Amino acid sequence: MNDMFFTDIEMSGQYYGVLVRSSIQRGHLVDIKAPEMPDGYFMYTATDIPGENRLTAAGTTIPIFTPYEIQYYGEPLGILVGPDLQTVHELVSEVMIETEILEPYRFEEKFAASQVVGKRVIFSGDPEGIIERAGHVFESTSEIGPQDHFYAEPLGVAVSVSIHKLDIYTATQWPFHVRKTVAAVLDLDVDEIVVTPTRIGEAMDGKIWYPSLLAAQASLASVLCKKPVKVVFSRQEDFLFSVKSAPVRIRHQTVIAEDGTIDAMIVRILINAGAYSPLIDEIIDRMTITATGMYAMRSFRIETYALRTNLPPMGALSGWGEAQTFFSVENHFASILSELGIAPVEWKLLNALDRGKTGNTGGEIKEDYHLAELFSNVCTESDFPRKYSAYEYLKKKRKNYRDGPLRGIGIVFGFQGNGFIGKTYDGMQYSMEITMETDGRVHIKCGFHSEPMKQIIRAECSRILGIDIELISFSGTDTSRMSATGPETLSSKIAILLPLAEKCCVTIQKQRFREPLPITVKKLYKPAKNDAWKGPALKGSPFASITPGACVVELELDPVTYETEIRGIWFSCVAGKIFDKISARTTIKKTIPIALSKMLAEFIVITDGRLAPRDSVQYDMLSPSHIPDVKVTFIESSDVPTGIGTIAQNLVPAAYAAALAQITGKRVTYIPLDNTSLYEALEQAKEES
Repeated sequence: MNDMFFTDIEMSGQYYGVLVRSSIQRGHLVDIKAPEMPDGYFMYTATDIPGENRLTAAGTTIPIFTPYEIQYYGEPLGILVGPDLQTVHELVSEVMIETEILEPYRFEEKFAASQVVGKRVIFSGDPEGIIERAGHVFESTSEIGPQDHFYAEPLGVAVSVSIHKLDIYTATQWPFHVRKTVAAVLDLDVDEIVVTPTRIGEAMDGKIWYPSLLAAQASLASVLCKKPVKVVFSRQEDFLFSVKSAPVRIRHQTVIAEDGTIDAMIVRILINAGAYSPLIDEIIDRMTITATGMYAMRSFRIETYALRTNLPPMGALSGWGEAQTFFSVENHFASILSELGIAPVEWKLLNALDRGKTGNTGGEIKEDYHLAELFSNVCTESDFPRKYSAYEYLKKKRKNYRDGPLRGIGIVFGFQGNGFIGKTYDGMQYSMEITMETDGRVHIKCGFHSEPMKQIIRAECSRILGIDIELISFSGTDTSRMSATGPETLSSKIAILLPLAEKCCVTIQKQRFREPLPITVKKLYKPAKNDAWKGPALKGSPFASITPGACVVELELDPVTYETEIRGIWFSCVAGKIFDKISARTTIKKTIPIALSKMLAEFIVITDGRLAPRDSVQYDMLSPSHIPDVKVTFIESSDVPTGIGTIAQNLVPAAYAAALAQITGKRVTYIPLDNTSLYEALEQAKEES
């Protein structure tokens, strides 16, 4: 089933399920009544749940069906099932729902204490005093709108019930959470439930907890009506009610010393968490510790607030907030350098975190990130210094925006965090079990993971054990045959799983010529216990590893249509030992259009607390055909491999914004960016000149 999309699954005698949803943004459910139901059709609500009416993830709970408190448009109140899908939809439209309306929460600078669902404040030195005494303070605010995960297939689940077990098929990054949630809701033993993950596609960390909610709703209906039940969202339903990336507003205030170093910085981050956000603690932590990028400074203060609003659940997208903070800080410094007339590369290297320097990014950073080599690589490949100087010269000489080509080039640096040691993973188990049989074949038992990840693990096991890769296979395609594991996030696959495989194989290699086969070795992942990461204080090293990188983007702007043409993208990173460079380059090149699509195309309109239904068909993604061939370079390293799934999304939008700022002389203050914003920036720059 792992290679199938769940929508391809058809079960004999299956019923179709459709959720009954709230039509108000915030209020109370007073009463809900089903219409007159034909034979074979049923509606179930919170009162029909035999176990716990909640999903729990990372300390946050969400009702399976809300019994009273309504928190957003479209919140599930119940599920209606039957053998004919059209009839089910008609019956859902006839359900009588009585509600009491309350004033919704808003996402504003001034907020009530009751809105705060998470808060972090960390500081070092006296940034307020430095800023108060400074002659000039650089200040900027960036706003990043929500983004849809835009799955290959809409969300859904198929459930089949028998005397002995409950079979669940759904695209999930965390099958054991699906099993645990359904067991709690139905008051069953976990051994009575088997979850088979179907093909995920590009999940972008959006299928971590939401499939568990949908599986619990469908499983309840299947058990009670004693029929297989399939729930398939329409594309519009998926767009309107599934998890989006949380909208964010970030303000930076910075003082630059006379020698060009960063004297002080204050950062304030507001996160729109929606009605529910089970992963919000990790999002807050990651955004807080990456708020100042990879820059060293004498004093800083970062305060992050996650605010409850009455939007559908908001949560993680690839990077868990890192992309937003890197965009904001690099955008902020691009405007400072432009105002001061300072060359970017030298200044960034002067202020970069490197061996022996300290800063906010995870506290004490002491390892060498090869930053000079990274910058040297992208600068040489892109000819950045010459182009940057030439474009600055042309901009100063330009008398009219119709004169000559409007070109700009931007450079940024940052990292991808791998294997975050935070609250989301507390109590979670990552394990791997490897067996070498008497015939020399090797079987790997672990959680369900992508084919590229399996190929990497196979290659490393083949190297350590000295056997052909064809002799290595994975066993287990569902929760009854896999090792219990936490969520398969983009940043944990390499950082956690590969070291487990290496430890298992090293142990087998030591034993195989001393003890009889078969030999089975099981290893568990445990975060470091040596106080390397102090979560509450946000000090120490929060990641199992990081992947540093640098990126250059070159643009040309059409002064008539205000459309931009990407002339080139150059990307370099240090990802440890690369087993398959072609596959690794493909991963980077595949994620760059996703990163730019967020920057330029993926608009979501929120009006009076609800997403615009028309956006479900108008929501557009940037075509890869608009992206030129990308030059990707990996800095040679023999270190343990690190993740590359989100590094491009963390850096490319910021580099694009820096290049655009060189053309217009104005910062990008909001993304996604449209042609109207470009027009206004050019007109304003023209008036000022």
